[in-house]
Amino acid sequence: MPRKSDLKSANAEKYVQEIEKQEELDIRLHGEVQKVSTIRRALPQVLASTAKNLILLDLGMTIAFPTFVIPALLNAKEGLSFTATQASWFGSISFICQPLGSILSGILLEPLGRKYSMLIVNIPHIIGWLMLYSASSIFTMYAAAVIMGLGVGFMEAPIITYVGEISEPTLRGILTSYAGLFVSLGFVVTFTLGSLAHWQQAALISCLVPIVTVVAISQVPETPFWLLSRGRIEEAEKALCWLRGWVEPRAIRKELAEMIRYSEASKLKNTRPTFEKAVYANTINLDDEKEEPKIKNFENNVAISGNSKHITVNEEINEEDPGYRDYSTNMDRSAHFVNVDLNNGHQSETEKSNSKNNNTVHLEKQLTDSENGWKIILKDVVRPEMMKPLSVVILFFFFLSFSGITAMRPYLVLILKALNIPIDPYKTTGILFGVGFSATVLCMLCVKRLGKRAIALPSFLGCGISLIGLMVYSYVGNGTSSPSWVPFGFLVILQFCNGFGVSPVPWMLVSEVFPFRGRSLASGIAAAFSYILSFVAAKTCLSLITAFTLPGTFLLYGTINIIGLITLYRYMPETEGRSLEEIEEGYKSSKK
Repeated sequence: MPRKSDLKSANAEKYVQEIEKQEELDIRLHGEVQKVSTIRRALPQVLASTAKNLILLDLGMTIAFPTFVIPALLNAKEGLSFTATQASWFGSISFICQPLGSILSGILLEPLGRKYSMLIVNIPHIIGWLMLYSASSIFTMYAAAVIMGLGVGFMEAPIITYVGEISEPTLRGILTSYAGLFVSLGFVVTFTLGSLAHWQQAALISCLVPIVTVVAISQVPETPFWLLSRGRIEEAEKALCWLRGWVEPRAIRKELAEMIRYSEASKLKNTRPTFEKAVYANTINLDDEKEEPKIKNFENNVAISGNSKHITVNEEINEEDPGYRDYSTNMDRSAHFVNVDLNNGHQSETEKSNSKNNNTVHLEKQLTDSENGWKIILKDVVRPEMMKPLSVVILFFFFLSFSGITAMRPYLVLILKALNIPIDPYKTTGILFGVGFSATVLCMLCVKRLGKRAIALPSFLGCGISLIGLMVYSYVGNGTSSPSWVPFGFLVILQFCNGFGVSPVPWMLVSEVFPFRGRSLASGIAAAFSYILSFVAAKTCLSLITAFTLPGTFLLYGTINIIGLITLYRYMPETEGRSLEEIEEGYKSSKK
């Protein structure tokens, strides 16, 4: 007897064959579908990602800013001056504010959309940079750090979700690692500005980045997934045409149809929104292994007429399912019916009227049943396909935060002085950030070929070895008065491994491992944990150095890297090259 998974695979092949038959008919009626080169298909996705990544450029500049401000103000004799305690707060206070922004982002992302959320996030950064430029007191600098921390937290969910929903599986790994490139570039830009201008002038110049970002993001489309979740099919079609190479609607017909099925299936409680479930509901018996599944007349599901192409998804809903009333929108109580004109993106006037009436009823129910809504949200979060990837991501963020670089970054100049490296500490910091930038570029080039596990795991090993090497040097060889290149070499290895795999990979995972239903909230939760852990790491770094000395702190961070290597080897799956649906299904079926 064949396994159920084998039957599903066979059914998918039959469905694809039927699609191909209809496409052949379409070619006879309307001619060849527009051919699109690989470069043209990838270019709009790269452009949209670049516009989004300008936010990350600002993020990198925000994170790096305390690194050269703290040494300038620590125990300064004129003007503003930090004590050691004040310096530790300025270097970490933005991290503790970021979780609030992340949670707020997760809540507002669905009603606002990805694009408008990315536009709004630039406002606190503009305000923060201007406050730093005009700062005349420590309180003002704290306030600026708090505002920018909220902005950084708010940005995470939309930028992570955006790239996952606009990109094809073959490009997603490259585009997510491409995002990390801009964070590293932000570090380099900040230190370049800091070496050429006073820190307040550098803050004013930095204010230009979020302004340019607003202009760039206004030119790119919203994600098709979000538009479909709002029933805006015509706009989703236009967005997908733009993102796949500015093509005609016929060229993206099959992909849009699959998105529609997945989007609609995701609205149903206790419905598994996989490709097979979404496509074969009520046309293929997926649960009966004894009976050969049958496909009904394909024209009932995909109908093509002379001047327009319609894809109709007709899916019966079990009225006994208690989740039906909570998740169905724009649906008849007895059946789920979507009729899409993929040439013009129009719905009939009758459907529009019914949709408005159903939307009104659904809205009234939401307003009168908010408690039940929160229960549904909680159930979404505790689903295995949500909790398993969320646990892996949070673990990864813990090891990232205590891998060394995140904790030491605000105090890197001070640590370099203690290590007695034969280069100016400010120049050394700039070199290290340049190394991190180069490592991120290499990650972007290698992730598709090697996969995320092959990048992340050796990177943790490299970080652990370099930190233990720094511990040995600090304990044994730092008693001499002559400068040494040995710690510089270990720091280069540490920065390279961090930029190559430890830092970019968890954000790649956040963009792709969560199910569509609940993705925004999960992304916000993951980002919130990231910043809480980053705050703890940055705030405690100076205290650890005081309590355990610098060699002891290096040993602690090195040990955490080795533990991270072992843990992620056991629990982190490979997601490179897999579709979002395949990743979700993998977590559902996983017993880990």
